[in-house]
Amino acid sequence: MKTLITFTLALVFSVASHSQEKNIETESVKLDNFISFIIENYSIETDSTNTKNITFLIETYADTFNVEDSVILKQAFKLLSKRVTEEDRISIAMYSNFNGIALNHAEANDLKKLLYTIEHPKSSVKIFEEDGIELAYNFAKENFNDDAENSVVMIRIPNRTQEISEVKNKDSGKKVKKKSNALVLTAMALLPEIISVIKD
Repeated sequence: MKTLITFTLALVFSVASHSQEKNIETESVKLDNFISFIIENYSIETDSTNTKNITFLIETYADTFNVEDSVILKQAFKLLSKRVTEEDRISIAMYSNFNGIALNHAEANDLKKLLYTIEHPKSSVKIFEEDGIELAYNFAKENFNDDAENSVVMIRIPNRTQEISEVKNKDSGKKVKKKSNALVLTAMALLPEIISVIKD
């Protein structure tokens, strides 16, 4: 009987835990499509009672973003700040070249903090971690809000690591190994279930 009760309790906690994980919606978008993604997913007409708790996970390839990527990110976050409320919260995590939480639960319409984080991505990170993707999902789980729509939005910036490697090759005349971690981590982020299975 004791074993049955223990098993039942374990099952209930497992289902509850799994249910909570399911409530963290995962989205993945290329930087080139980020502005249109904001337009499609964060409409002004959206019911304002649905508070948002969003963790943006941005791919990094250097200490800062190049001018073009920085402009796109800034414009997207400017647009987003007009389509959210003071109750909505945004966090920004970085992955690939460096990993860490760059912005922790700011008001979603606090444009000054959002833009500063984009302009100074690496210096905004207080503690660097080994795996930015795992960090972002753990962060989202730890800061889960039962009364909000919880999501992780991965912003991929493909080919930048390759472009940087090619420039270094031309400058130095030496072959530089390309980072393959970004591709592996990106694939894992698209299937967060795999991460939880690996952990278990």
